[in-house]
Amino acid sequence: MVLMNQQNTFVIADDHPPIRAFSKSVLKDNFPNCTVLEARTGQEAIDLSLKNHPSLVIMDIAMPDLDGIAATQKIVQSLPQTGIVIYSNYGDEVYVRKVRQTVPVDRAFAYVLKTATQDQFTQAIKQVHSGEVWLHPDVQQVVWKLNVNKRSTQLTEIQQQILIAVSIGKTNDWIAEKLYMSNKTIQYHLYSIYDKLGINSAQKKVNPRNEVVCVSLLKGLIDMQDLKLGYEKENH
Repeated sequence: MVLMNQQNTFVIADDHPPIRAFSKSVLKDNFPNCTVLEARTGQEAIDLSLKNHPSLVIMDIAMPDLDGIAATQKIVQSLPQTGIVIYSNYGDEVYVRKVRQTVPVDRAFAYVLKTATQDQFTQAIKQVHSGEVWLHPDVQQVVWKLNVNKRSTQLTEIQQQILIAVSIGKTNDWIAEKLYMSNKTIQYHLYSIYDKLGINSAQKKVNPRNEVVCVSLLKGLIDMQDLKLGYEKENH
């Protein structure tokens, strides 16, 4: 039997008591008869959510035991109807990208910075409770920038395959044989990838093959799942 989410049950996950108290007061002001459950760690948030099936979870990112992004991933996988409100001090590209990769695009979701006003925080909660999406203005700017960067660094299918092969430590000779191309063609594609990612391959201080992996991970062009699948495919 599939359990339905409790529309008046909320989980707050934050390791700072004043933040939990503030979040609880906002919830109680707007949903007077609601039940509010409090977690101090990511694991506690998971346990409370799986047990109580809340309609909405307010989740900090930086917490002991298990961070909020990892906890969110578990919750969204197990509770497809639970809305997520990320409430954090962290709103730079790295965290926004991680959250975007974790939360499904069709999920009721908000990303609120702790610099937000109470009205903004309240609006975000109401939007998610209604099944919609709300983003803090600063987060909107980051998302726009990420979308522009993704379009400007779009790789071809062949370049994506080469990038993953380089990322799992394969040589140009190995890649050329695998893709039925010449070593010169592989090198040409690598230079094209370097150019798209703004990497100076003539710079001797950093190995460009190492740098391209780091930059690609940061830009979200590849992720650890790509590397895991690539490694397993070629080594088993």
